[in-house]
Amino acid sequence: MNTLSLFSGGGGLDLGFSAAGYNILCSSDVDEYSCSTLQANQNKTGYFTSHPVLCDDIKNISAAKFRELSNNNSIDFVIGGPPCQAFSIFGKRKGLQDPRGNLVFEYARIIDELNPKGFLFENVAGLKTIHGGQLFEKLIEKLSFGGRYKVSAHEYQVADFGVPQFRQRIFIVGCQGEDKIPPMDTNHTSPNTIFNGHMPYKTVGIALSDMPKPITDWRGKPEIDSHVGRKHSQRIIDRYASLKFRERDPNTRINKLDPQRPSYTIIVGSDKGGGKGHVHPFFPREVTPRESARLQTFPDWWEFCGRGRHVIRQVGNAVPPLFAAQLADYLAEKIFDSKSTDTYNSFVKKLKLHFLEE
Repeated sequence: MNTLSLFSGGGGLDLGFSAAGYNILCSSDVDEYSCSTLQANQNKTGYFTSHPVLCDDIKNISAAKFRELSNNNSIDFVIGGPPCQAFSIFGKRKGLQDPRGNLVFEYARIIDELNPKGFLFENVAGLKTIHGGQLFEKLIEKLSFGGRYKVSAHEYQVADFGVPQFRQRIFIVGCQGEDKIPPMDTNHTSPNTIFNGHMPYKTVGIALSDMPKPITDWRGKPEIDSHVGRKHSQRIIDRYASLKFRERDPNTRINKLDPQRPSYTIIVGSDKGGGKGHVHPFFPREVTPRESARLQTFPDWWEFCGRGRHVIRQVGNAVPPLFAAQLADYLAEKIFDSKSTDTYNSFVKKLKLHFLEE
């Protein structure tokens, strides 16, 4: 399953699809820190192996260039999540009036020219409602390419798949088969619901249980990559200490995490910086980029290039690798008739997410 990755960011989709057996031929992104991250982590496992990373604006890249970088191998599948800020409920929801919103059609251009057997398009759930739903209808019509692809769109709550974070996203799948792809079955649920054979949600307490003390200077060397916290004034420390679980700080507008629940959605912040983590459940400070990465199910061995906001943007924009692996495995069977014996727990072990092992 030779795969091209567009808008690769910090590598959530790339890592997850690689763990599920897809062969990433080439990755691309406009952000130099993300590209460095994708290069730095190659060959650390038997599945995320060496491949070209093209750092450029997709508007400047032809399909022929992607074929060249893929050694002219056939490209069977394309994955990617064009920047979502134009559609997010956290942004101003300008949609196609925002230059980032137009990148969805650059993604479509590459699909049209490469003609893969299938593709995956990820974005925020707000994509369905902006401009009264007209944009979403237009996008679905565009991605069907006159009936060449059967297109299905499903919203997934990643906490329902064992990710210790509430994160609602839409995944549009196109395939050159006769039928649309049905939604994937969930495997986790709230412990407060009636027993249904699912595993209980993975929580913040589980994900952060064994984290060492962070440092507060990016010039230092933390025990785990990117485990570097902010320096808070005593006033902020006292304010964070007084918060109850799930209570929002009125000034920073972030919430104190509840150790018995999945995290709130990890967010990126504005283009000018931002990217604050939520308030740690047990310490009067914001979580570090590495702690946010754990809540996104990035393994500790995955190294992020850059500092501060560069890292949190990569983390916050990503698809959780553990969810990506499960979705990739499901699509491999539905589109490529590739049956596997992988399960949630086997992907946890393959990604070396020791903090989620049963």
